[in-house]
Amino acid sequence: MRRFPVTLLLGGVLALAAALLPVLLASASGDATQAPARAERVVKATPPKLLKPPRKPHVVLLIVDELPSDSLLDRRGRIDPVRYPNFAALAADSTWFRNAYSIYDSTTKAVPLILDGMWPRPGSVQHRSHHPRSIFDMFRRRGYRMVASEEASALCPPRMCRGGRAVTPNIPALLNRGRPARYHRWVRAIRDGRPTFWMKHLLLPHGPYLYLPSGARTRPKVTDLVPRMTGEVGFHDEYLTRHNEQRYLLQLGYTDRLLGKLLRRLKREGIYDETLIVVVADHGYLWRSGVATRRRAMAGTAHELAPVPLIVKRPVQRRGRVSDAFARTLDVPSTIADVLGIRLGYRDDGRSAFGRAARRARRVTFPTRDFDAVVTVPGKRWLAQRRRVVRRRLRQFGSGDLASLYTGIGPNRELIGRDVSGVARVTDSARRGTIAHGGLFSNVSRRSGVVPAQIAGLLEGGSGRPRDLAVAVNGAIAAVGRSFRLAGRPSESFAFMVPEQALRDGHNTIEVYEVIDGRHLRLLARR
Repeated sequence: MRRFPVTLLLGGVLALAAALLPVLLASASGDATQAPARAERVVKATPPKLLKPPRKPHVVLLIVDELPSDSLLDRRGRIDPVRYPNFAALAADSTWFRNAYSIYDSTTKAVPLILDGMWPRPGSVQHRSHHPRSIFDMFRRRGYRMVASEEASALCPPRMCRGGRAVTPNIPALLNRGRPARYHRWVRAIRDGRPTFWMKHLLLPHGPYLYLPSGARTRPKVTDLVPRMTGEVGFHDEYLTRHNEQRYLLQLGYTDRLLGKLLRRLKREGIYDETLIVVVADHGYLWRSGVATRRRAMAGTAHELAPVPLIVKRPVQRRGRVSDAFARTLDVPSTIADVLGIRLGYRDDGRSAFGRAARRARRVTFPTRDFDAVVTVPGKRWLAQRRRVVRRRLRQFGSGDLASLYTGIGPNRELIGRDVSGVARVTDSARRGTIAHGGLFSNVSRRSGVVPAQIAGLLEGGSGRPRDLAVAVNGAIAAVGRSFRLAGRPSESFAFMVPEQALRDGHNTIEVYEVIDGRHLRLLARR
């Protein structure tokens, strides 16, 4: 680790203590319902006074995939320190641009623009031949070693970057296998030594929704228990939309866990303090039912598809700051160059997120996917729309510990936690359903890495209207929901998420019931 003079260290500690006191007092009296914060409560993200950073610090750029930043917020408008402790811990050491937004709604152009700072162009592909200048060139000129793990692009070729790609990757194949393993390999490559730029595109929390916050998988294979239940054929159904959002939030918890692995690695190597760390997402996601697509940014969807996390930890930064600047994913290269005090080396379309232009911006601007128009949304309207989305999510999924994530959707929620023996059952209990992968419950083993906390399957009969349902695990009702039908399919389906701790190692009994009049249970399926 690089050494700093004792006088600088002591001065920095005293300055930090003086600066933190008013922040702590303010946070203790904060509004418990603020989410997200209003623009008038801006804390300017001017560079804080720091200990002298190394001349050529290490740099880490982590791009996560399909993460609307407002998913991270708790009831106080903060990054939730209980559900997402590593995002919160990093933000506490960094400048968090809570109004950052994406310029494009599709990964194949959203990721390259983060790497080169160039406005996306129709017909371009995510290859160096279409992006001849990028942030990699800046680091190469500075003599940096570069380690890249691009999952949707090929801007840094093998001759420049360890792990670089010669051809564009097969994104669906990478989504369906090996996401954590590739991330772990990249993290293990981080070590002190020659100044290095480590870049990683992590295809999480993007679906398939497979992971729990613990890292356990909900099923052995990537295929959904009800085929295509996350696809367009289910977008019309409100309950299914909320069920899939619930799965997304659980996988976001796992993404936070992976971020923690990176932070611990940097600290173990003794280089966390002096490293420039940038965490950003390529775009958001639309958690709304009754839509044709969840991934098309327009004026009416910009408040869900555009907001992305942007967290920048400057070298030797010790005090967290919050900025309401309308920073853009397009600004990442210029921001990194600004923090390092060097020139990007080519004319890009971005600007430093710490600069005056970003602080003065009062609107969100981006091109439509087909490039037919440029959408502009006034900042005040955008913030108000975001607050409504956050209130809806908090009402249904809560914040803080995970318990409320399982109890806010579906009818008859008062049944959750009750023993089925204490609820009246109707005599007609002929089984009319099948639990997918039911054999998994016969011998649950956490050591295997699979905990089948998603319980789903098919039902027979029914009137065609959704039925109120409940699922019992080992005799206690663990979740409630509604049946659903995917568009164009005659079969009726069900799906629940139950808390991981509801399942025990070894044999588990699973029962799916129809709930009649909110008081009676009819058994539909049992394993």
